[in-house]
Amino acid sequence: MKKILLTIALLSLSQFGFSCDEACKRTKAEAANNIKFASYLNAKYCKSTGLDFLLQGRKSLQAYRDKQLPTAHRGGAKNIRHFIMQRKDWLQECDNYLQLTEQGRIFRDKDSTDKIISAMTGTAAELEKIMKRPKVEVESLELVTAPAAQKFDDLFKLVDAHYLELQRRGLL
Repeated sequence: MKKILLTIALLSLSQFGFSCDEACKRTKAEAANNIKFASYLNAKYCKSTGLDFLLQGRKSLQAYRDKQLPTAHRGGAKNIRHFIMQRKDWLQECDNYLQLTEQGRIFRDKDSTDKIISAMTGTAAELEKIMKRPKVEVESLELVTAPAAQKFDDLFKLVDAHYLELQRRGLL
């Protein structure tokens, strides 16, 4: 009952031109969507999560792509796949929070966000193929890793383009 009254009060205030801060937006989004956000979720956390992926995550993935991917080692593919899927989950959680609280998207807009998340999914799928490939006495590692290498390159192009866009806009 308290939650309903609070929601009604918040909606009434916003109709009369009073601004709604992040706590207000969070409460409205939770009530409107019948959900409870994790306590750590806020715009600052989500911005740092997105930037961490653009800067540190990108660097880690590039190091794997350059040094470990050519070996087609199953354990390395499993670990970096887990890394990608974990970051994807974090980014999607933040994107959902930002959308529902009307604070934008994790990567500025729907198109950029969808493309980067999709590229992460595609890269992880190629790594899973490397992990689950049958054991063969003689195999061309270059042929085994080529599709994953292309997926990494596609992901890097999207991330780099987004990073440059943020720089152009003075947001980095």
